[in-house]
Amino acid sequence: MEAPVTSSPLGAICARHPTVSAFATCTRCGTYICTDCYTLGGDGNYYCFECDERVPDLAERGDRFIANLVDNFILMIPMFGGLLLGAILSRNTALAAISMLLGTFGTLAVAGYQIYLAQYGQSIGKRMRHMRVVRTDGSPASMARILLLRNLVPAIIGSFCGFFGLIDALMIFGEERRCLHDLLADTKVIKLNSDTDLG
Repeated sequence: MEAPVTSSPLGAICARHPTVSAFATCTRCGTYICTDCYTLGGDGNYYCFECDERVPDLAERGDRFIANLVDNFILMIPMFGGLLLGAILSRNTALAAISMLLGTFGTLAVAGYQIYLAQYGQSIGKRMRHMRVVRTDGSPASMARILLLRNLVPAIIGSFCGFFGLIDALMIFGEERRCLHDLLADTKVIKLNSDTDLG
């Protein structure tokens, strides 16, 4: 493996090879690593071998797209169903109003469940696709960070600037697979290895 061009920590020695100068530090644990001890993670950062085994892979773009579709679709189903039933029952004003009210409550219930899942860094779609939102250093992302910085702030900006949504979506094709809302919230989306990781 060819060593990357990077600045060498002044006077630092590799933690595994005490006679070899280090060229970088592990992004996760800070251990000094030489050109024989590093690995390039899927996120583009350098890791020691021990940490690389523990760093989850970034979620696939396709999985994130499907999760987003699921989240939007599942949120609209109750409201759409209520409106459709209300239109069918339009001759009976009371039943039409009740059906539309039930649709509204259904949408609110789905939104409430989405908020509940946010404490685990997930949504319904992300849970289905075995993904989680975390901070860029791998630590858990708080519910406030996900709801406010990752969702509310981009929604507000997008309502004033139509190009924001387009740029946000296109940034997923970058090497780090981070959308603009990920950059705002200092987050990334990772794969989960098993059902036990779902939270």
